[in-house]
Amino acid sequence: MYEPSSRRRGQHRDPVGAFLGVLWAIGNAVVIALLGVIVHNDFDTARIGAHPTANSAPDGGTYA
Repeated sequence: MYEPSSRRRGQHRDPVGAFLGVLWAIGNAVVIALLGVIVHNDFDTARIGAHPTANSAPDGGTYA
């Protein structure tokens, strides 16, 4: 007779699609978190304008 269901007749569960959806959501969350860490490290106020001396000056060694 009448089947009260949340899914329409003929539809079936798709475990692969559900898994891929969860994997997609987790991947997006990880990428957003990593980008946030990178941006936080790049724009850290304590390091703005500070340059490492090893990268900006020669080491004073002998030259050929």
